[in-house]
Amino acid sequence: MVTSTEFSPTLFANRWFFLPADVVIRTIWQARFRIIIITMSFTVLGILIALVQQPEFRSEARIIPEMNTGASDLFKRLSSMAGFVDVDFSDAEDVDAVRPDLYPNVLQSTPFILFLIDQSVHIKGQPKTVGQFLVANHTSWSWKQLVSFDKQNEDNRSRTTNIQGPVYLSAQQQELAEEISERVNAKLDTRSGIITITVKMPDAQVAASVTQLALNYLTRYVTAYRTKKAREDLTFYDRQLDAAHQRYQTAQSALFQYNDNHKAIAMQVATVDRHRMETELTIAQTVYTELSRRFEQAKLKVQERTPIFNVLEPPKVPLKRISPRRMLTVLLSSLAGLVISVLVVLIQQADLAGRLKAIVAEDTYCYEPIN
Repeated sequence: MVTSTEFSPTLFANRWFFLPADVVIRTIWQARFRIIIITMSFTVLGILIALVQQPEFRSEARIIPEMNTGASDLFKRLSSMAGFVDVDFSDAEDVDAVRPDLYPNVLQSTPFILFLIDQSVHIKGQPKTVGQFLVANHTSWSWKQLVSFDKQNEDNRSRTTNIQGPVYLSAQQQELAEEISERVNAKLDTRSGIITITVKMPDAQVAASVTQLALNYLTRYVTAYRTKKAREDLTFYDRQLDAAHQRYQTAQSALFQYNDNHKAIAMQVATVDRHRMETELTIAQTVYTELSRRFEQAKLKVQERTPIFNVLEPPKVPLKRISPRRMLTVLLSSLAGLVISVLVVLIQQADLAGRLKAIVAEDTYCYEPIN
């Protein structure tokens, strides 16, 4: 059998002890020296944290890429309609194969990150790779300082300038890749079409240098992608043009030599041979002329497909760091120390631990079974 006890809200609230305002003020005043000591300790801790944190600098670059979205949409509509009449618009569809809204993804790709790791930057006149710089500038409690980029490791790493298959990353490269993807970003303003490349680095000069590297990589990547088919066609026509030119010269020399050797001969066989050689020369000349025309068209197409990038804002070396905000860190640490010290003093004055034990004991006694 269990006894039931009725509880009223007033009795339940009175089980906890609330200090009056005058008692709170008096308690804080009496413990003011302890509060000051704790607050000063937190302030010193905040100063140490602010000094230990590495600075971060941000550099930006803004570019306007060439946009042909209207023409691309038109070609796509014509292509869908042309399917009914067997008209081919395949060459026209890739006018804007790489849309500007996809450009930021290029700077988040693994090939770009691996390219950036091996790029050289100058720190206080000394050349270092971006990977070496990032590993060397981690804070003292980072485990990455245990791993160093020495020259032997660099030589053993596989080069990633032309990735054709799966990418195998070491643990160190994976860590650096994740960090670089957080430090290098690009975004597209859909209204103005402006692409902003933002880089955060622990050194101002390195931040500007990496921004320039990212800008150059993006422009080269898009240019190579847009002109790849045209450049392949140009290379093909160049080879075929050399072969056609050689064929034309061979046919021309053979015909001239035949005419010189058979000037006084008027036989049907000689006439047939001469006609065959003239036909071969005509065909070789026609092929050579057509390939010359296509070769010139391919050169023009390469120029037409080459995108234009207008640099609105080149990378600049930042003069002020963006973090850490040391004054704010110190102020927050001081405020945290003040609040914690006051709470500790009030908790000790109210003896909350003892009252909690008393409440638990009281609840246990009320619910004990009666024999």
